[in-house]
Amino acid sequence: MTATFVPPTRFSRLLLKVNAFLLIALLLVAAFIGLVAYKQGWFLHQTQIHFITANALGLNKGMPVKLYGFTVGSVSGMELSEEGVDVRLSIMSEYMPRIPKGSLAKHSREAGVVGAAVIDIVPGKPGPALAQGERIDFQASRSIAEYIDDIRRQAVPAFNELKQVLSDFKGSGNDIAVSLSTLRKEMEALPQTHRDLRKLITTTERTAAEFTNTAKATERAVVSIEHAIPELTTKLGSAIESIDGAAQQLRKTGEEAQGTIQRAQPVIERGDAVARDAGDVFNAAKRVWPLSDSFNETVDRELPIDSFDARGKALKH
Repeated sequence: MTATFVPPTRFSRLLLKVNAFLLIALLLVAAFIGLVAYKQGWFLHQTQIHFITANALGLNKGMPVKLYGFTVGSVSGMELSEEGVDVRLSIMSEYMPRIPKGSLAKHSREAGVVGAAVIDIVPGKPGPALAQGERIDFQASRSIAEYIDDIRRQAVPAFNELKQVLSDFKGSGNDIAVSLSTLRKEMEALPQTHRDLRKLITTTERTAAEFTNTAKATERAVVSIEHAIPELTTKLGSAIESIDGAAQQLRKTGEEAQGTIQRAQPVIERGDAVARDAGDVFNAAKRVWPLSDSFNETVDRELPIDSFDARGKALKH
């Protein structure tokens, strides 16, 4: 009878653990590959366009292609052609409507001369977009040597003019001494000019401050008047209403007085008639015999003028 091999207890589940580890590792690798593919745009629909350049210096596969500073694709490949180097670009199709025909691809750097190299697309005039496989114009970047040549071409005329000016100064002789003397006098006068200028600035600032204060005072007065106008308007309205009421009261009183006078006029007329009748009766009574002696009129006695003269003479004597 043969004995069966029984593995140790500690290795009973080792195979299961190894398989689980391998499965997790495979999942991680697949996730990493998927992430890289997503970053590279493998799952996005892309449109192929190309351009021709004289040489491939500075260009390489995978170089980003940017539009308005955003990465919209990359360089998918390069190959030799009859005209030079044919460079293929893979552009995400969603950005193709922004790249019309007549656009330009430029080889440039992100930070001027020393930044990372990119293919920058400069859109042309609005129109139909580039189609699959169409060619786009290309403009190569300028090298450092070309920049140095440009600087040299611009600097040479300046140096020549400086050389000419120095030659003129050298040949002028005494004129330079006179010019330097005049320049020194002007420089000596600069401190006084500076002081005068500072005084002028101080005076100007003071005038501006006074003007500001005057403007503020005027503004406050205007605000006070604006606040006082509604109150004065209210008071004036109340006074006008009071005067109107008093005028109406006076008019009413006058009408009442006129009515009273009209009502009293017959009474006055009757009193006048009664007074005339009483006067007639009294005059008739005075002429009746029993009463006529009681109403004798008194006559004022007057002294003759001669009596005053005689009395004065007597007093003198």
